[in-house]
Amino acid sequence: MHKNDKDKIYLSPPHIDDAEMKSVRDALSSGWISPFGSFIDNFSEKLSSHFHKKVLLTNSGTSAIHLALKLSKINEGDFVLCSDFSFAATAFPILYQKAVPVFIGSEKDTWNLSPDFLNEAIENLKKNNNIPKALVIAHIYGASAQLDKIVDICKNYNILIIEDAAEALGSSYENKPLGSFGDFGILSFNGNKIVTCSTGGALILPDENTYLHAQKIASQAKEKADYYKHDELGYNYMQSNILAAIGDAQFDKLTSKVIRRREIFNYYLSYFKKKMDVGYQKEYENSFSNRWLSSFIFPKSINEKIKESLKQNKVESRYLWNPLHKQKVFNGCLFFGDPELEEQLFRQGLSLPSGDNLDNEDLYRITDILEKHL
Repeated sequence: MHKNDKDKIYLSPPHIDDAEMKSVRDALSSGWISPFGSFIDNFSEKLSSHFHKKVLLTNSGTSAIHLALKLSKINEGDFVLCSDFSFAATAFPILYQKAVPVFIGSEKDTWNLSPDFLNEAIENLKKNNNIPKALVIAHIYGASAQLDKIVDICKNYNILIIEDAAEALGSSYENKPLGSFGDFGILSFNGNKIVTCSTGGALILPDENTYLHAQKIASQAKEKADYYKHDELGYNYMQSNILAAIGDAQFDKLTSKVIRRREIFNYYLSYFKKKMDVGYQKEYENSFSNRWLSSFIFPKSINEKIKESLKQNKVESRYLWNPLHKQKVFNGCLFFGDPELEEQLFRQGLSLPSGDNLDNEDLYRITDILEKHL
């Protein structure tokens, strides 16, 4: 279908076709619309096979992080290390537990959490006998952090790892999927993610017993009895069979989605290299990024002009993450990192349209707009 030039191009829209429509119809006709049904089983089994770990479907990535903190026995006053350059949902569940976030800054190449700043933070906290209990690490825009170094540091200090792979389904490090390195991993199936259920998430768990406990507290912590009996605090965190039906169909197309996202990133990068130097996330030799969002660092003089020009031409772009240590909700939290780098990423970075349903005509339209400023 030919696209009208006046159609808006979105940043990362869901790509839904007949397969998802059929799955939803099947779920509805089955009568199973609650957190039970064949699509819950199918989708979770596919994810479990992908990660070689048990996977529990949840109603959001945020609730999955919260469950991971609960299972890690993070309580009021505990110190939890956290990626600074990330969406706030990475850190909000730390506050749910009344724990203390400690934000760790980025490394220059991948924009992910720096192992050097991580080590500095732990050593600093140790001096005051504030040994952190856990690390919540986010893989930003699909690129992997230096997991070999980070895992070694956390093992050395007996720190649990909760791996926020919300943006990184389909990405890997040393041929292992991101989300499978930590004690816990989490995924998001929000509407803008590479695989979506419209909303929803998943918790990747280390073993069967932990999975069963997570499943229990995610479904209101009901004890096995023929009446309502609750011995511990529970939550309403499970995913519905209807949403799982969408995800089940979407997951079958993960490989082709990743291929297309990488093609889009490489198109932009090739274009920019002919015009000027731009910053972008590097891939380590032993890593593979799904390139969820094609994100670049532009000179300060043109960044705002590019965003405004795209907006005027009905093309969505988005600033990169506003560092969490600067946000009012996290006032007073410790930060270890390079504030100038975090500020540069935020002030000079833009994510460009990256959806796997973009065709070449869309890409040409976008670069024609960029041409005026490069």
